[in-house]
Amino acid sequence: MRKITGLFSLLILLAGVGPAWADVTVERFTKSGGISGMGAFEGTTQERLQGLKKSEETATRFTSAIMSRLSSGSQQIVVTRIDRGVVWSLDPKKKTYTETPIETFRPTAAPEKEQAAKKEKPKVRVTRTEFTVKKTGASETINGFACQEYLMTWLIEMEDLETKAKMKNTMVTNLWTTPETAAIKKLQAEEAAFTKAYLKKIGMTATPSELKVFGLEAFAALRGVPAKDMEKEFARFKTEMAKLRGYPIRTVINWEAQEQDSQAAAEAQKTEPMEVPNLTDGVGGLIGGIMGSVAKKAIGEPKTVGGGPFFTSVTEIKGINTDPIASTVFDIPAGYSKQGQ
Repeated sequence: MRKITGLFSLLILLAGVGPAWADVTVERFTKSGGISGMGAFEGTTQERLQGLKKSEETATRFTSAIMSRLSSGSQQIVVTRIDRGVVWSLDPKKKTYTETPIETFRPTAAPEKEQAAKKEKPKVRVTRTEFTVKKTGASETINGFACQEYLMTWLIEMEDLETKAKMKNTMVTNLWTTPETAAIKKLQAEEAAFTKAYLKKIGMTATPSELKVFGLEAFAALRGVPAKDMEKEFARFKTEMAKLRGYPIRTVINWEAQEQDSQAAAEAQKTEPMEVPNLTDGVGGLIGGIMGSVAKKAIGEPKTVGGGPFFTSVTEIKGINTDPIASTVFDIPAGYSKQGQ
C-alpha cells in the first residue's frame, strides 16, 4: 500500500500545492487476500501530520489459515521528522527504536550488467490494452461518508517474444468517492506539503517532465516492455481518470491473470520456480518476496484455482480528524531504548 500512497502524493506535488502546516489525522483499514491466497492479511494505519512531522502507527495480522498460526500479528510506529532530519522506527512490544538519517538522494551509476540489460531488446510485447472509468450510479454511506461508485477496468494482453506464451491481465477496481469536505481538503494539503518538503530535504529537484519519464521507465521495466509503448497508454489513462470526482473512501481491487498458452507457461514454471518468501521481516518481507517472484514471471504466472483473481485488496478511510495533536506523538516515548548503535 505504500506504492499507491506515494503515487497520489507525487501527483499532488506536481500540481504545485504549497505548504499548509496544520494538524490532521487519518485512519485507514486494509484487507488483502494476498497472492493466490498466500500471505493474506489485514491491518489498520493511523497517520498523524503536524507540519514537518509525521507519525504512522500500523497494526497488521495474517488471516490465512497457515500464516495466522505462525504469527500473532505485528505493530510498528514510524515517525518521520523532516525538521530534525531523521526517521524513527519504534517497536511497541520490545520498547525499542532505531534511528535512520534522512539523507540526500544520490543516484549511482548502474553496474555493467544492469547497463547491458537496458540495451537488450524487449522480451514482452503488449498486444492489447484497455483502460476505462465508468460511474455506476450506485451510492452508499461508508463510515459516515456519502459515496458514489466508479468502476475502473484495466486490461492488458501480452506475449512473450521468445516462448510465444500469452497472458491476459485484468484489474478491476471499485472506487467509492465522497465530495471533498473541508477536512478532506486539509488532509490533501497537509500530505502534499509534507511530501514536497520531504523531497526537498533529500534533494529531489527533478522537473515534472523528468519525473514523468522516470515513472514511465520504471513501470515499463517492471513489465518488460518499451517505455514509448507505455507512454501512449498513460495518455489514455489520464483521460479516463479525469472522469473521477471526489476523494476515495473505499478502494476494492481484483486482479486476475489468465494464461492463454498453458503449455509454454508450464515450461516456464519448470525452469523458474517461485522463490521462497522472506518471513523474517513480517508482512513486508512476505509480500515483497511474493511480488518479486510474480514480477520476474510476468508470463507464465499460474492462474488461481477456480478462475478467481490471484490478488485482491480492500482499503477504506475510517475517519479524518482535524483536532490538535499533542507534540509528544512525534517524540520517542519514555522508556524506549535505541538499537543498532
